[in-house]
Amino acid sequence: MTVLIGDQAIGFAQTTSHTFDFGTEGIYGIGTSLPQEIQQLRVAPQITIDSFSLTQKGLQTLGYPINLASILANTQFNLFVVDGQTQQPLFTYVGCVASNFNENIPANRPITDAVTFLAMDVLDSTGQSILNSPTTNAYQVPAVGAGTLGPANLGVATVTAA
Repeated sequence: MTVLIGDQAIGFAQTTSHTFDFGTEGIYGIGTSLPQEIQQLRVAPQITIDSFSLTQKGLQTLGYPINLASILANTQFNLFVVDGQTQQPLFTYVGCVASNFNENIPANRPITDAVTFLAMDVLDSTGQSILNSPTTNAYQVPAVGAGTLGPANLGVATVTAA
């Protein structure tokens, strides 16, 4: 994986892991241990990239001007998870800002760096947000009136095993 600022390659990564935490929380009432409702209150997409910590000679050999860790402060990135065969983006993490930097220095092994970024949004392969759809935005979901509760009115999906 190549890390770009604009079209300038500034670093690389070996592996990545990515998640989007929906901030799901149970809403409880007095006198019950069961949730009355479950809501997704905050979306927090994040992506972590892992790489070998290269020497200056290693960076120069690969054509990277600097180590990624040296430009993390107050810098935003767009990070792409790309299909290795088609080279098409599967996910685009937009407006990523570094949250954590970790360097692992083991005995007799390569030094590795891990950088975790928080993102503003995640786009799918068509460029559409997968975190801000009409069905996930509470302000756009119509209220359910008294006496109308039921699977049809709550948008409950039924999954049938084949």
